[in-house]
Amino acid sequence: MSSGMSSPSGEWTLSRGRVTAFAVLLFVDFVLVLVMLATDKNLQLDFGSTSSRYYGYYVHWWGLLAEGIVDLIVALGLVVFVILPAMKGRPIGSRRPQVLLALAWNLLAIIAMLAIVETWQQVGFTSMSQFVTYLFGTSAYPGALSYIPWLYDALLATYLVSAVAGILAVIRVRAPSTS
Repeated sequence: MSSGMSSPSGEWTLSRGRVTAFAVLLFVDFVLVLVMLATDKNLQLDFGSTSSRYYGYYVHWWGLLAEGIVDLIVALGLVVFVILPAMKGRPIGSRRPQVLLALAWNLLAIIAMLAIVETWQQVGFTSMSQFVTYLFGTSAYPGALSYIPWLYDALLATYLVSAVAGILAVIRVRAPSTS
């Protein structure tokens, strides 16, 4: 099986392996989001509040859930794009925009993860630096509910690695010759 995507030899095409790697990394992002949603009591309980108007979960929890769902949809879309036999006959122009869209989503997720520090007052911290310490610290923040301290770092790191994989995935490669 060639690494290119069903193009006559010598033409510029997408690499199946690169697009698959990008999809797998987006799926890893999704799994990390699920772990964070399941383990971070601060997200689940509005940082200690006993009553939440968001069906028992804090608004940041819902935002992260939406992010994870989009990660899953984009990852599955790329996998289907790579393995679905009917897609193999489509011209390259119809494939690259899908990968570019997935990359755009990944970059947006990175921006959102960095911009979330601006919400420090919503979550009850007295300064942005305290919230940054909570998010990016390697040990539990004093007084915080149960959570995995390095998980946010790991999620951001995998989003960054996913972005690199996405950039590599949109770079066209010469289709292998069949002779």
